[in-house]
Amino acid sequence: MKSGWYSSLVITAVLLLQGCVVKPVMTEYTALDPQLERESVYIMPFDATLVPPDFSEPIFNQFVDILNSRRKQTKVGRFVIMKEELKEIEPVWLIKQVYISGDIWGYVEKSGCCSTEMKAKSRIYLYEPGKKSQTFDVFVPVEHYFDHDRGSITTEKERLGKKLAQDLADSIIRKLTP
Repeated sequence: MKSGWYSSLVITAVLLLQGCVVKPVMTEYTALDPQLERESVYIMPFDATLVPPDFSEPIFNQFVDILNSRRKQTKVGRFVIMKEELKEIEPVWLIKQVYISGDIWGYVEKSGCCSTEMKAKSRIYLYEPGKKSQTFDVFVPVEHYFDHDRGSITTEKERLGKKLAQDLADSIIRKLTP
């Protein structure tokens, strides 16, 4: 009986908290023309600070997969992963490209006896040819809370990562869709 009451309380709290979910925040610095055809948009590997690789690497891969699966909504020919780190790329070449870079940080996992809360933050930047600063950036915080009776840390970490990848990709696709 006590366990059922506790589960109901947790579910109610989660539903109330979902009403306060933090949404992605976009900051535009210059106008982006979604009508402009772009042969390639290059994607730099994300910087991950104090984030486990089993969390950050799938996010980057899913982000790129989502962009490529939805590119026909845009006027982008292809999204291409750059293998080199941003600092290793020739600046003269890079300044002529459209590219995306990003960061993931602030991964926190707080587990108690019966539940776990997970959080992470990410920011992506889109740069256009001839501009030294980004055209826009998107800040995406994600949070997830789950009861141990309803999921495992591994499964829920994957779920949080998929949500982050989806939110990041949605932000880019929205800006590039005519």
